[in-house]
Amino acid sequence: MIGLIVTTMITYETRAQEPIVWSELPPLPDTAGRAGMFAGVSQGRLFCMGGANFPDGYPWEGGRKKWHNDIFMLEAGANQWRQLADVLPGGLAYGVSVSYKDCIFLVGGSTATVHSDETWLLRWGNGILDIEAGPRLPHPLANMAGTRVGSLLMVVGGMEKPDGAPLLCCYGLDLDAPDNGWFALPEWPGEGRIFPVTGSFAGKFYLFSGENKKRNAVGLDQRHIFQDAFCFAPAKTGNRWSGEWHRLSDLPVGMSAGANPAPLVAGRTFLFWGGVDRLTALHSVPQAHPGIGGELLWYNPETDRWGYDEGSEREPGRVTLPTVDWNGQTYYISGEVKPGIRTNRITGVTAEKEQQKP
Repeated sequence: MIGLIVTTMITYETRAQEPIVWSELPPLPDTAGRAGMFAGVSQGRLFCMGGANFPDGYPWEGGRKKWHNDIFMLEAGANQWRQLADVLPGGLAYGVSVSYKDCIFLVGGSTATVHSDETWLLRWGNGILDIEAGPRLPHPLANMAGTRVGSLLMVVGGMEKPDGAPLLCCYGLDLDAPDNGWFALPEWPGEGRIFPVTGSFAGKFYLFSGENKKRNAVGLDQRHIFQDAFCFAPAKTGNRWSGEWHRLSDLPVGMSAGANPAPLVAGRTFLFWGGVDRLTALHSVPQAHPGIGGELLWYNPETDRWGYDEGSEREPGRVTLPTVDWNGQTYYISGEVKPGIRTNRITGVTAEKEQQKP
């Protein structure tokens, strides 16, 4: 059952919510960087795989987009990545990845020609990365977002095919019983969208922003960046999952295609760095694009309040990238800094006091 929409007053703060520390891991071996990668942790090792880029030239130079199937592994304390002999079944990007009990789950995504309904389970052991097929999605899905709430993996939005419409859909998979397959969950009380941002806090699933297309007053379609936000409280009775959605305070600016899931700093505050807002979406000439803004926004799920980290703007932000928790930090994995331009950097963030713990 979908809960009633709760209207709340939008409240903002202009101070940092959490003192944070930034760090860097060794950059990925692919110096061009990638968008839409998958990432996860198994047996204490960090894995990054797939993704898409333009290795032979930028799009405006005639470069063609390539979807990758290679897999990179980084061990704790290592100063360089290792490219594995194991590869994904094909080039794949723009899906969802989560880690659970030493297993990495890859969900959907796109290839160079179609969107995928496949899921894959990856687990490191005996010097190899075991890759096995998981339960198929109800239909192909890419450009969606998702994360894990306990054992429940949720994915929202996306597109069924490359030229399809943004979807209003929500699916779940119980990672403690994946053989039971995917099931539909209630849809949020909003519009279909691609590239939303998700998060998990205190047993609830959070959905922020995303985008679709809307027709303007003269009949032309244009990108519409959402500023709405919702949370879902899942409940399990026997083998059946259900829950209710609630409307939250709107984002001060849109955050489409931001890092997924949003890092939860100090276990209590979501950090937003990067993403596309309505102004950035207006830039239509890739060569002249100013890049993704580096402002830092905070969301406190306990108070439903947004905060702006004034004076602490970093380098340009990124879009279409995963985050992954590893060894006490959350890492931003590669991503896009301008249309067609990626970075191979792996940037970590943690609360200052967490960094200082022995």
